[in-house]
Amino acid sequence: MFDLRIMYVVIAATLLFVAIPFEEASGHSVLEAADPVDGEQLEETIDTIELYFSTKIENGSTLYLTNEEGQELQPSAIDIEDDEMKATFKDVLESGTYRVNWKIIGSDGHLIEDGYSFSILETEDSKIQKGVNQNENNINTETNDAGQNNTDYGVGNEPNDQSSGSKNTTGEQTDTVNDRVSLSTVIIILLVVIGTIFAIWLFTDKRKK
Repeated sequence: MFDLRIMYVVIAATLLFVAIPFEEASGHSVLEAADPVDGEQLEETIDTIELYFSTKIENGSTLYLTNEEGQELQPSAIDIEDDEMKATFKDVLESGTYRVNWKIIGSDGHLIEDGYSFSILETEDSKIQKGVNQNENNINTETNDAGQNNTDYGVGNEPNDQSSGSKNTTGEQTDTVNDRVSLSTVIIILLVVIGTIFAIWLFTDKRKK
C-alpha cells in the first residue's frame, strides 16, 4: 500500500507540472475584434483604429499603419484600457489600402505581434484630405530646407536613442520569458522520465515479490 501511495504522488506531481505550460499557453492574448475589421472597405475616411483582445494587455503595446507605398504611419496617441487599444492619428487617412501592424504585451507577459489589412475607397472627403496632406508636406519640406544649416544633430538623435532603449527593453523581456519556458520544459521532461522509471521499478519489484 505504501508503494502505491508513492507512485500516486509521483504521477500527480508529474501531471501538475505538465499542466503548467498548458495554462500559460491558453492565457495568450489573441485579437477578437477590430474597427475597421480585416478586409473591410470603408466608404469614408477615419482617423482611429480600435483593437479588442481576449485578455488584458499591458502598457507598451502599440500599432502602426503601412500604406500602399510601404510608408509607416505612426499614431499621434495610443490609449490602452483593459483589453482594448485605441490608436488616434493626427490626420484622417487618405483613400487606399492599409495594413494594421500591432504588437502587444499580453497579461502573461508574452510579446505577440500580427496584422491585417483594410481599404478606404475614393471619396470626396478623402480627395480633400489628400490635397491638405500634400500641402502640409510641401510646407514641411520648404521649412526643413530653410533650416537645414541650423540643425542640431545632438538633439535630433535623442528620439532614436529612446527608441533603441525601448527595443532593448522589449528584447530583454522576450528573452526572460523564453528562458522561463525552456526551464519549465526541461523540468517537465525530467519529472516525466523519473516518474516513468519509478513506476516501472515498482511494478517489477511487486512482481518479484
